[in-house]
Amino acid sequence: MSAPGGMFRGPFGAPAVSAEDDVVPAGIRLDRRSSVSAESMSSTAELGGCAQFPKTEHQKERLMAALMPNLLFRQLENEQVQSLLLAMREKRFAKGDVVIQQGDDGDFCYVTEQGTLDVFVQPFGTPPEVAVRAGPGELGQKVATYGPGATFGELALLYMQPRAASVVATTDCVLWALDRVSFRSILAHSDLKRRILLDSFMQQVPLLHHLREDERLRVCDAIEFVEYPAGETVLREGDIGTQFFLIMNGVAEVIKQNQTVSLLQRGDYFGELALLHRAPRAATVIASPRSPSQKLRVGVLQEDAFTRLLGPLSDIMNRHAEMHYGATPEVPATTEAPPGSPRSSGAPAP
Repeated sequence: MSAPGGMFRGPFGAPAVSAEDDVVPAGIRLDRRSSVSAESMSSTAELGGCAQFPKTEHQKERLMAALMPNLLFRQLENEQVQSLLLAMREKRFAKGDVVIQQGDDGDFCYVTEQGTLDVFVQPFGTPPEVAVRAGPGELGQKVATYGPGATFGELALLYMQPRAASVVATTDCVLWALDRVSFRSILAHSDLKRRILLDSFMQQVPLLHHLREDERLRVCDAIEFVEYPAGETVLREGDIGTQFFLIMNGVAEVIKQNQTVSLLQRGDYFGELALLHRAPRAATVIASPRSPSQKLRVGVLQEDAFTRLLGPLSDIMNRHAEMHYGATPEVPATTEAPPGSPRSSGAPAP
């Protein structure tokens, strides 16, 4: 559940706790170890085959507005969020229904479409097996009220832990529910597709194609996806390069002396020599208005992240040359190949 004014709050709207405060959060028991577990997920093709439930555009917009302030969903890729929206199913509860019972196993995260709900917490230290048997008038102290747009129960998507509070409908309610298995399946399937795509792209880059498979996978995990609206500058000629770019979707324009000299599309890359040394950019690259949806989507690899994972690229190139040729490669020119040239579109450097 998101919390205005601070990233971390107690369960279901409890007061914020400062990092400097030596306070044990409510619900944490110090008398025994508490395990955190979750289902295992295999990376297979059927992971993306979750049930889908139709929604109007207005409902999608409301769900997005409810989910995006939440840290758990805000860090996901747009494609993942869209898949999660389709997997959310409608659930209706009558006034007085217990939607979540404290101490029960959590399976669903909920977003309120219509209605209001009250949140109750048992006294500190109440064992889950006792809290789960509490009747309607024994749910503890009321600590919060939820209305339309509220998100709650999201920790059930991550952990198989007992619920930390009870939530009761105070009016007839319409909720959208997302279950843990669908959540984790969609993320696992998306991560698998992302790795396969990025790995195939990197094998086309002369500077990277001789990385070992385990090294490419580590680099895949360091690549971040970034979207640029049409007209926005991705990199500027003359700037010192520290990032390498792979085009995932859309079109990029390469500009020199205020003239568009080439277009880059899905599968093209640019800025690769930033991984070898911080060379000045050879041209300006902007997101083109010709891109579908007026957006350019790129995978971005930072030079310092690459070095932190694998060491300097020059060392890797020397290792490859010594293994295969018994010699070290010549040092490339100190300026990047202009984006759109053969060296930035998968062909070997001349």
